[in-house]
Amino acid sequence: MRSSLKTETNIAAPRRGAVLVIVMVCLMLIMLLMASLLKSALMQRRQMIKEQFRVQAEWILESALERAARQRLNDPDYQGEVWQISPVDLGTRYAGSAEIKLKPEGKDDRLISIEARVHYPENTSFSITRTKKIIL
Repeated sequence: MRSSLKTETNIAAPRRGAVLVIVMVCLMLIMLLMASLLKSALMQRRQMIKEQFRVQAEWILESALERAARQRLNDPDYQGEVWQISPVDLGTRYAGSAEIKLKPEGKDDRLISIEARVHYPENTSFSITRTKKIIL
């Protein structure tokens, strides 16, 4: 009888070890899955922030062109400016800037080209730059 007890004890020990290995492998797989999901969520967040910056830069660009047209109507000698926009004015955490240039277009100088280049957010490593030119 003693020999049968030893055999049962020896068989039970490897089974416990195998169950432990299976549990550890399952935990590792779950951790890898969670890490992958976290990485995906962070990438989506970064992409959403970039898209938000792009849309804000487009709005600033349109505003800069409208500002230039209005300034030119008020002052025929207006040739452009660097328009600094504070975070308070934008309602965001970041400032922006728009470089506005006006040039005569065509032979008779009746047409004027307005070019605006926007940087948003200003003075950051991840800023968006957009440029647009219109002719009036």
